[in-house]
Amino acid sequence: MTSPQHDPGRDEAMARSAIDAYLANRTRYWERAAQQTKAAEAQAAHRAARNRLTRWKNDGVLDDWVASAVVEAAEQDAARIGRESAAAKTGPALHATAVRHTEAIRRWLHAQGHRLADNTPEQAQPHTPPQGRPE
Repeated sequence: MTSPQHDPGRDEAMARSAIDAYLANRTRYWERAAQQTKAAEAQAAHRAARNRLTRWKNDGVLDDWVASAVVEAAEQDAARIGRESAAAKTGPALHATAVRHTEAIRRWLHAQGHRLADNTPEQAQPHTPPQGRPE
């Protein structure tokens, strides 16, 4: 069996969507933490998250550690989908789709020059956390 051709436009769309969702979720998380605790650290984290989202939306700027976090989140989603759908008839297909989605995100981020914490291609195996942020 031959591997399917990769569509750079589709990879980009999937990656941009995943980045948008990740940054928006992190911004909302820190906004809630700042509102609930009134802690200076939470407020600073919220401002930083909001600034990262704004830089991404306005200028397309994305730090490597954020790119790695987006890939990690996609890997965790793929693992969750695999666990949750294992008993379903369509489970393997859903998991395979999630793995391909993760691979597309990784390909596009690599094509943009991002150094990811885990440079190995996505495998249909349980997720292992990255070793840390790239230097």
